[in-house]
Amino acid sequence: MRTVNQSMRPKARRLKIKQKAVANLEAELLRRVRADDRLSRVDLARELHLAPSTVGAYVDRLIAEGFLCEWQKVERDFGRPPTLLALNPKGGRFIGVDFEAHNIMATLVDFSQQALRQIHRTIRPLDSVEQIIGKIEDSIEQLMRGQSRDVLGIGIGVPGAIDPKNQIALAYGHIKGWKNIPLGERLARKFKVEVFLENNIRSMALAEIWFGQARGLENFVCLGIRTGIGAGVVVRRRVLHGKNNLAGEIGDWLCPVAPVERDMSGGPNTWCCSKLRPLEEIASVPAILKAINEASQKNSDRGFGGKKGVLSFDEVARAAMDGNKLVCEVVENVAQTLGWVVCQIDAVFNPQKVILAGSLVALGDTLLKPLRKAVERFSSELKQELPVVVNSELGEFNGALGAAALALHEWKPKR
Repeated sequence: MRTVNQSMRPKARRLKIKQKAVANLEAELLRRVRADDRLSRVDLARELHLAPSTVGAYVDRLIAEGFLCEWQKVERDFGRPPTLLALNPKGGRFIGVDFEAHNIMATLVDFSQQALRQIHRTIRPLDSVEQIIGKIEDSIEQLMRGQSRDVLGIGIGVPGAIDPKNQIALAYGHIKGWKNIPLGERLARKFKVEVFLENNIRSMALAEIWFGQARGLENFVCLGIRTGIGAGVVVRRRVLHGKNNLAGEIGDWLCPVAPVERDMSGGPNTWCCSKLRPLEEIASVPAILKAINEASQKNSDRGFGGKKGVLSFDEVARAAMDGNKLVCEVVENVAQTLGWVVCQIDAVFNPQKVILAGSLVALGDTLLKPLRKAVERFSSELKQELPVVVNSELGEFNGALGAAALALHEWKPKR
């Protein structure tokens, strides 16, 4: 009996290796169809360097299991239109969660990456780590409720440093006690599906790759600004993690502070480098709110229609859209620092685009115009090519969309 068992082990091992190889290949096939809905079986065989008959067998199985479907392109002048492949929306569901110190955003997408439902939960200043995780779990449960199709995977955009291999949230300074949280393991155990962790700014970058301003780009940087500030760096369509998964943690960068100083001889303005501060203390949402509230208290005649008390970011964003001078001055000063940051990023990575994401996008051209002007000025002084800077168009759920797409992208059929 012992001899028989020993002889079976290599066969079982070989079978497991083969099943894993098939699952990996089918996952890659699905990724390519997800990226391009104009592919036929022949196109896939050519891209994957496989025989058409081999690809055909995989495609037939994925169609039978409900993950792929076929369609025909009608615009053709002659001959039979090719049969093309597409993701079947009914193939399953994926959930994406993105959170930071104040908000939890969660979304449910179908197998073709179309958003089906979204949830926004607020994190209170006194919420404990356990309460925050409880709100994340409640959000996932709500999205799972009433689904006729299985949820196949969950992606979590986590603020701060993470260990994606072991699914651990390592540290985030804006939530008290947030350290070494085995978040992935806990959620996987509770919901019985695969869970994938990623830094939340990198999740925003992934969303831009698949849904937003970075479609078709190879190299770009997503500059995410909310309670904290980070950069999602994408090189050859792959998110850069770095040696210790700390790539893009730029919130502690020491940066010059606006306003600029006027050259008394009548020359151009010079950048004020006499005082350096961490970027998050200048350009994060809390820093901007602090600056505006302090300026409003000192300049009541230029304030907000007699409103007293602390202003919210929504109120500041509305004031910016209305052209409030006090808000515009503070935002323009922040834009100078961000312009300097963009030029440093451009000098290191030379991206095709720098995409501004997060809460500050709500400021619209009030921020983007002076930011672009500052970038143009610093690029000229540094003799750099002018970087392209744009706002994300995906709204406040962009990180959640990216987290859901991450789960979908990493998911593999069970073989």
